[in-house]
Amino acid sequence: MADASQDSTPAPGFVLPGLRCAMEMALVGTIVALLGLPTDEPMVLGVVLLSTLVGMVVVLFWALNRHMRRWIRYAQGKPTTLTIFD
Repeated sequence: MADASQDSTPAPGFVLPGLRCAMEMALVGTIVALLGLPTDEPMVLGVVLLSTLVGMVVVLFWALNRHMRRWIRYAQGKPTTLTIFD
């Protein structure tokens, strides 16, 4: 009896995509904060912090969508390697 794991594609991992997502969120937060934080106005500070939060949430859901697509392709038996823009 042949081992089924030899024929199938490897399952997508969780650690590396999670680390990539964390790094991208930190990068987005840092860039927005560095561009907008030198301010004394409370309203501008609020807008900068809100845009930082929105940017980080967008990156989080983009990465989650990308990872779900990989798991769907894995469940369908298709290759899980996607292009750089997927």
